[in-house]
Amino acid sequence: MTIADDAPASMTFEQWRQQAGGTVRFFSLGRHALVEALKVAGVGPGDAVLLPDFICRDVLASLHALGARPAWYAVDESLAPAVQQDAWPAARAVVAVNYFGFPQRLDPFRTYAARTGAVLVEDNAHGFLSRDDHGQWLGTRTEIGIFSLRKSLLLADGAMIRCGTNGFADRLSAPLAEHGGGYAPAVAVKARLRRLPVGGPQIAKAATTAIRLLRQWRSGTAVPDDDAEAERVVPAPAAPHLGLQRELAAFDPEAEIARRRNAYADVEAFARRYRIRPLFPALGDATVPYGFAFRADDAGRQTMQGWAARRGFDVISWPALPDEIAGRVPDALRDIRLVNFL
Repeated sequence: MTIADDAPASMTFEQWRQQAGGTVRFFSLGRHALVEALKVAGVGPGDAVLLPDFICRDVLASLHALGARPAWYAVDESLAPAVQQDAWPAARAVVAVNYFGFPQRLDPFRTYAARTGAVLVEDNAHGFLSRDDHGQWLGTRTEIGIFSLRKSLLLADGAMIRCGTNGFADRLSAPLAEHGGGYAPAVAVKARLRRLPVGGPQIAKAATTAIRLLRQWRSGTAVPDDDAEAERVVPAPAAPHLGLQRELAAFDPEAEIARRRNAYADVEAFARRYRIRPLFPALGDATVPYGFAFRADDAGRQTMQGWAARRGFDVISWPALPDEIAGRVPDALRDIRLVNFL
């Protein structure tokens, strides 16, 4: 499985920005970018924002920051809308999610927006560098798109909003100056370890494991507990860490595209040998996956965890669902796991 034939031979981040067009602003976290997106969309106190019922709970903190409230549309096992858009509740804005870097079909969202006047926001937190079947960059297919760069690249933090030319860019806040060491400064150490010429990914994985064992010994849990405030508070500060632009200028987008697509091909071949089902039937020619999403029983998960650990990857459960809807999400969605390529 290789990069699409029409992909550019080489590309810098600045060239990607030029191709993406529009106007951008940078933030520390995708949650801050979503706050900005909803502001630009005109969302205010009491307004409804239409979200999929398969979403990470911390997204609600962005709504809470504006006094807005969530409304929900159901998604099916393929993560597409489960019901026709004319049955969706009214809202000031509607969010379409490109799950795990795979393009969401936008036709029903555009129809809904045209019918109701809602502003369509493309949540591309998982899909930086990914394109749809028409070659359009995900996150640029609507007038407002958000990116969580730190979920694609080893960064202390980093997120972005991109607005098109339909007047929304004029509503953007002033750019924020880079400041501080970032939301997760330890990630910078992991990035340096991974770049080691021999055994980098495995060394980075071993360091992560050691930190988790130490945390387990000190607190009784290897991974920090889900914050009870996650649905209400967006962590400060909103500004990205000092050095984000320098790091973005230095990274090689084409190498990252190749790394992720090759990792997906490797894990997909392994999974199929053990009859472990990928969530998506095929990787599109221009899709750059966040990771390998799959469904499996306990034995299958253990098998995948072993494969991932040997290559310096984690297997994670996503998302931590909002309390309001956690009880109604079908089991088929609860069983999804992800080999995280970060």
